[in-house]
Amino acid sequence: MNGIRFLQHKVGEWFKSFAQDLAKGFRIGIGFLLAITTAGIFAVAVSGTFNTFTSGNVMKASDINANFASLKTAIEGIPTQKAMRLIYENDITSTQNSVSITGLDGNTDVEYNIILRISTPVTAFCAYGIQPNGITGSSIYGFQYIGAGGAPSATAGRNTNELFLNLTTNTIAGQTAYANAFMLAKTGASRVLHTLNVQQLAAATSTIGDNYYFSSVWTDSTTNITSLTLAASSTNCFGAGSHIEVWARR
Repeated sequence: MNGIRFLQHKVGEWFKSFAQDLAKGFRIGIGFLLAITTAGIFAVAVSGTFNTFTSGNVMKASDINANFASLKTAIEGIPTQKAMRLIYENDITSTQNSVSITGLDGNTDVEYNIILRISTPVTAFCAYGIQPNGITGSSIYGFQYIGAGGAPSATAGRNTNELFLNLTTNTIAGQTAYANAFMLAKTGASRVLHTLNVQQLAAATSTIGDNYYFSSVWTDSTTNITSLTLAASSTNCFGAGSHIEVWARR
């Protein structure tokens, strides 16, 4: 009988110790979360009910739920910041005349970043650009450029354009052009596209053709951008191996 009572006593002590350790661990966990939250990592004010437990306390479900509810509220209150996100990506596998990116909202996105690698499959002169909403017209686009050709000399010029906001040009079949363009898309002012581009005369070589910086303007200040069409001055200018990315501030 004494042996049974002794065993019951030891089991009781073990459960008591386990409950104390559990309570201690819970306090440490809550303290750790609070420390992270209040340290400013989340940059959000923390408020609500936080119950603490000491050795020997009974942990009630309502108290535990209140703690987690306060943490949930704090986490959900973390402010969300917009960032540039990849919204379109296309690896072209066959020759195309143009490429359309739909489902846009320039007033919401505000900014677009277009990244291109264009492989030219034709010998015809190919000038590349963007048509917001597929729009063309008489002198609604204009551009100015600064460029350097194969020789170490610079060229510059400005012109109107009925086709598109300028991105890059290719003149040799098999040539690859790279472009990085940035556009403020929101209505309220004329939309401007800034483009840096470099042309490689042949793939896997160190020979560079032309480098250009384009500043292009679309005179429309009221039409919201809902799509972007990547177009060219000739047919079949987007060859297999071309790559297109569009990033938006979302």
